[in-house]
Amino acid sequence: MSTTWINPKIIIGNTATGDYYFPRPQIEADIWEEIEKGNHVLIAAPRRVGKSSVMISMTENCPENTQCIFQNIQGVQSEEEFYKKFFELIVQCLGKFQKGTNWLTKFFKDITIEEVTLEGVKFGDKKPTNYVEEINKVLPKLAQNNVKVVLLLDELPEILIHLNKKNRKDEASSILNNLREWRQNKDIRNHFSLVLAGSVGIHHIVKTIEGRTADINDFGIVDFDALLQEDAQSYVLWATGGATVRYNEALKTHLLSKINYFIPYFINLMLDEINKVARKAHNPNITIANIDTAFNEIVKTSDHFKEWKSRIFDYFPIDEANFLYESLVYMAHKDRINKRQLYDLALKHNKKNNYIELIQGLERDGYIMEQGESYVFVSPFLKAFWKKDNPIYDGI
Repeated sequence: MSTTWINPKIIIGNTATGDYYFPRPQIEADIWEEIEKGNHVLIAAPRRVGKSSVMISMTENCPENTQCIFQNIQGVQSEEEFYKKFFELIVQCLGKFQKGTNWLTKFFKDITIEEVTLEGVKFGDKKPTNYVEEINKVLPKLAQNNVKVVLLLDELPEILIHLNKKNRKDEASSILNNLREWRQNKDIRNHFSLVLAGSVGIHHIVKTIEGRTADINDFGIVDFDALLQEDAQSYVLWATGGATVRYNEALKTHLLSKINYFIPYFINLMLDEINKVARKAHNPNITIANIDTAFNEIVKTSDHFKEWKSRIFDYFPIDEANFLYESLVYMAHKDRINKRQLYDLALKHNKKNNYIELIQGLERDGYIMEQGESYVFVSPFLKAFWKKDNPIYDGI
């Protein structure tokens, strides 16, 4: 009689929610603390640390007289579409208070709302709507009705950089200006909060568009880094607690030593690869060698890491991207780059005046870290991928 094989409790690619969400209570508490102060929150954290999962969890645990909604807005293609989505999200939040149709419609004298669902809003009329005007009308009414709306928006930098690359910088600038005005409206303080998250350094993007970062300096910043060693061990135990493949202390220690940079995505890649091989062999008893082999196989499947490469060229002008990319290639082959060598690369790419700012962007986004007088890859996965993607380096 065969025994049912139980996979680890992991999810790769999609946002981890429900039973697949590894609770991050301190991060959530820090965000709520900023919101309760009347602040708006910026989560400018490295990729794949779990920002979206935390934001979704927050929507399921709103305080009394508060309604929250999460939306990944990466697909928004224009300024007008952004305002429409922003307005609809406010309407959806108000609809969650369940105070009846009359209570909802008094917010919108000139707009007929037929239905509000989790999927969106159905408007009853087809006449053109100035969504900025409607947002300006509805926000002050939140305080009048003693309710609070919290919008948690993921990937705003994607929209801004898309508009900028399409030579529509004025639209990106307008979005930033309106968001600032709504945040700084004292009449709605404590009744409207905005939580923004983005994986690429939003400060660099805002400076590219506006020439300065002042438009986002009013946000409360919440630190959101990779898991600490102890938390990573707890994560492995949590993910594999009921699974067929189990990890003793020695195996768990070796597994984490291969990963080094403890974001759920990297841990999940390893747990998944090890589980697939063990299941195919009908042997749940894994070894140190199995862990090493899994790491090498994941690196060969470069699709897992191509997005880290493509984002550099998507988010930075080509001259800056080329400098950053060669810096990473250098680190992959030489293990590290010291500050003199980095300066020489900056001179080569004519980036003498802003190379440190660019490198700090890679730090914020989880590519590299400063170690003494040098910079190194923060993740063995990314280092191995960059070397595999660039097997020969004959630069400086």
